[in-house]
Amino acid sequence: MNFHRRSLLAAAAASTLSAVAPLALAQASYPARRVSLVVPFPAGGPADMVARVMQPLVQKALGEVVIVENFAGVGGALGVGKVLSAPPDGHSVLLATVAEPILPPLTMPNVRHKPEDLVLVSQLSYTNIALVVRPSLNIRSVQQLLEHMKNPSAKALSYATPGSGTLYHLMGEHFKSLTGGQLLHVPYKGLAPALNDLLGGQVDIAFLPMAGSTAKLIEQGSLRLIANAAAEPVAGVPRLGDVDGLKDFVYTVWTGVFLPRQVPAEVVATLHRAVDTALQGPEFENYTREAGGVALKRAMPLAQAQKFYSAEAQRLTRIFQAVKLKVD
Repeated sequence: MNFHRRSLLAAAAASTLSAVAPLALAQASYPARRVSLVVPFPAGGPADMVARVMQPLVQKALGEVVIVENFAGVGGALGVGKVLSAPPDGHSVLLATVAEPILPPLTMPNVRHKPEDLVLVSQLSYTNIALVVRPSLNIRSVQQLLEHMKNPSAKALSYATPGSGTLYHLMGEHFKSLTGGQLLHVPYKGLAPALNDLLGGQVDIAFLPMAGSTAKLIEQGSLRLIANAAAEPVAGVPRLGDVDGLKDFVYTVWTGVFLPRQVPAEVVATLHRAVDTALQGPEFENYTREAGGVALKRAMPLAQAQKFYSAEAQRLTRIFQAVKLKVD
């Protein structure tokens, strides 16, 4: 090998190393600055509260400042877009429920992101879904509800949701499709006004998270619980999945931590370890239990998290297409 050839090879190697070095250095030093937990909801909601509890725990585990930022709107798509438009270096993290990465691309033509643009670092917690009716309605069981829905001479029942195109809207139309009965969709701007009208008797039924005020209202008799949509049995509560024709009607609202797919694997692994550490302490578990949910005790292994998230995206997409969900 002559001197000229050796010089060219050395220069090429140096050029390659200089290009790779900044990326490797960035990965090795993550986090290099403040980390933002982006929540696609207004402050004060359930997902925001999860973020507020996780923030100091993840901050301690990462050894860097972590803040919570709220970017609400467009069914959660604004918050998702905020994270996807940031540099893919792990300093902008999405904390969302199952719905925001998956449903807006299906229901809103102007939303450009896809579920596969994100990776799930880990699920954090989940909340079971209750099927409730207003107490003045003479329905006390799923069987009675189905009989009413299928009775052509009966007045169609209305169901409240926090908005058109939401997970709760999909659940209502899926339930109607599987049972062959009639239900009238009444969308609201959030769970709070939907719950208020259900309590006031303006609407008949709703699927609601079995957490917070819902559980208290059921205990007080202000709402009547007739079933839940959980995958596993819940003591004393009929499970919709055990009803003939409703085997596939299984839903929970789960929260998770997501990163853009382009984030380097080493950075994803570092954040995963921080989330795992945060979940092992009592703070998040205690908060989630008191709120009516179930917290994971450890972070999901990354491969399991991706398999779980992919299966959820495919399942909700399949249901959306099957029920031909119409979004107003």
